[in-house]
Amino acid sequence: MPIIHDCAAGIADVQIRNRGTIGGSVAEADPSGDWATVLLTQNAEVHCLGPKGERTVPFSKFITDAYTTLLGHDELVREIVVKLPPKNSGGAYLGFKRTAPVYPTASVAVQLSMDGDVCKDAAIAMGCVGLTAIKATEAESALRGQKISDKLIVTAAEAARAASDPQSDMRGSAQYKRALVGALVKRALEIAMRRARGERVEVSHIYA
Repeated sequence: MPIIHDCAAGIADVQIRNRGTIGGSVAEADPSGDWATVLLTQNAEVHCLGPKGERTVPFSKFITDAYTTLLGHDELVREIVVKLPPKNSGGAYLGFKRTAPVYPTASVAVQLSMDGDVCKDAAIAMGCVGLTAIKATEAESALRGQKISDKLIVTAAEAARAASDPQSDMRGSAQYKRALVGALVKRALEIAMRRARGERVEVSHIYA
């Protein structure tokens, strides 16, 4: 799944990539983390393990607020299950960063399922522009069942931008982040479409 590689290959530095885990990242639920944005587009499940046994939580419900999850105080994340997408699918993750070791200013994950030029299904998530990763539901609805065109991609990107709720901080103003996330959605949609057609497209995090 190229979208997983897109995300993993650009996180922090080699030392952190060799020691950190996806489960640890989502359990922390840092609003600026990379993995929540990707997993929100993948129908992922979190398997939580504690003294009372194991339970499964859809990832879409796992993170409830900044640094807050449904994980009990006596539970651990045992594993995260990601299902393989259907044929003719493509995804992409883009994170815009000032330098490699830092969190993104904004990030976007896109997963498309295509039937020729028609979008059968779409999942779009945005990171670092809210207290949790945000699904761009109106942008997804604009794409489903439609023939993808440059105009439609711009429409979806604008809908995603409007759904973002960023805060100004040291990484940029709220206005800047809204503009940035719209541009990232547009680029990620274009890459996901190409991958759905079978093209091999190399992607890495974007640095200022």
